[in-house]
Amino acid sequence: MIVSFIPILAVDVAGSVAMVVIALLCLYKAKVLRGMDPDNAVFLYLLWISTGFTIFAVSRSFGHILRQFLILTSNADAWHAITSYSGSVNTVSFMLVGLITLFFNQSWHINEKILASRKKLEDTHIKLMDLNQTLEHKVVARTEMLTSSEHKARRIFEQSLDTIVVTDERFNIAEINQAGVTLTGYKKREMLEKKMGLKDFMAKDLEWERIQGLLEVDEYILNEETDFFLPNFSQVRVLMTGGVDYGAFGCGKTFHFIIKNINDKKQMEQQIAQADKLAALGELSAGVAHEINNPLGIILGYTQLMLKEDSGFEADLKIIEKHVKNCKTVVSDLLAFSRKGSLKKSRVDVTTIIDGVIKFLANHTDFRNVEIGMDHFCKTPLVISGNEQELAQVIINLLINACHAVEKKGRIEIETRQTTDHKILITVKDNGTGIRKKYFSRIFDPFFTTKPVGQGTGLGLSVGYGIIRSHGGDITARNRETKGAAFTISLPLVPMDPV
Repeated sequence: MIVSFIPILAVDVAGSVAMVVIALLCLYKAKVLRGMDPDNAVFLYLLWISTGFTIFAVSRSFGHILRQFLILTSNADAWHAITSYSGSVNTVSFMLVGLITLFFNQSWHINEKILASRKKLEDTHIKLMDLNQTLEHKVVARTEMLTSSEHKARRIFEQSLDTIVVTDERFNIAEINQAGVTLTGYKKREMLEKKMGLKDFMAKDLEWERIQGLLEVDEYILNEETDFFLPNFSQVRVLMTGGVDYGAFGCGKTFHFIIKNINDKKQMEQQIAQADKLAALGELSAGVAHEINNPLGIILGYTQLMLKEDSGFEADLKIIEKHVKNCKTVVSDLLAFSRKGSLKKSRVDVTTIIDGVIKFLANHTDFRNVEIGMDHFCKTPLVISGNEQELAQVIINLLINACHAVEKKGRIEIETRQTTDHKILITVKDNGTGIRKKYFSRIFDPFFTTKPVGQGTGLGLSVGYGIIRSHGGDITARNRETKGAAFTISLPLVPMDPV
């Protein structure tokens, strides 16, 4: 009996040992897999179920081996005493495996949701990375565009030849370009520190009130002409265009202005109007002068014939002769103003003409207490094509007017210079009372004079203007910054003959 039981015993023992070994190998492999991917739920399930089967295999194998050992040693009663414990361990092991399987089912669904959510998060993260990278590229591109745009706007602002001004809602200057600094005569820092406004530049308060009213009602102005008062006490005519800018959200209201300097344009228009007026008056004066000159000649001739005879009216005839000669002088000036019968022109040196005029006037009683200074900024001869007698007449008239302005006891300066555009400038300056602003537009008009009645015909400057214009030049007047007035004659320079 014992001999026939040995194979069964051997198989049972060997099977039990093999079952334990296999269970341990499965447990080891599950641990290895779990170590490779701790977040994998399947590997976690395999580890748990391998642990349960290992416990069952050890319990089952130990029970079989112990049973066979007790039977062979004739202690079967002992086995019956512990068999219930061995069965309980086996049952608990199988229950543990079942619970693991049931728990894994729930864990698997949870893991699937977690993995799905993780996948979505990873996809979202990738999209966010792409969006972030795209956004960075767009930000860089937009920054470059804004920088380029700002650079262009700044260049336009700074390089503009017209004045560009930005003010706050109270019209105080917030920004101004270099052209505005040049036009106004104030430094940019000074304007900002003193919180200067457009009102501070206006020559007339009423003009600013009018422009401010337009801005408050219409919120813009278009091509409004006004005068700016400069620090050197001169005025310049400007053309203003501007409007309101509310800016971006949260920004304060500002006003933007473009201001053009039209002073030269206005002076040119006035000169053209003056030339047209003088041309018309010249034609009229020529006709009137010729009509009056003949009767005056007859009256003068008969008067002089009667003076040769002893008529007893010599005193009265002398008075008639004197006033007729005065009338003929006026008629002569009218003819000169009309430029009829102008003398021939030749190459003349301006410096020589001026020196001759100064020597001529030096012996005049009105110039005895007048100091005349001469500055030749150009040492070479200043040669023009003109009539020496006519040019001398113009300079004499200017010096006489300057003498009257200084009340025969001041200083007169004459300057000559050559410009880069091949012109000669002759400037006659005095330290007298200057020219009143209201007279500026009329000083070259025929018969206009500020002298008392009987002391001037008002033809000196108008005749001089006509002479200079006939020589292809120009004559202008201005008040000096310090004191007195200055008249400047501009004439085209004639190149020197080659030696």
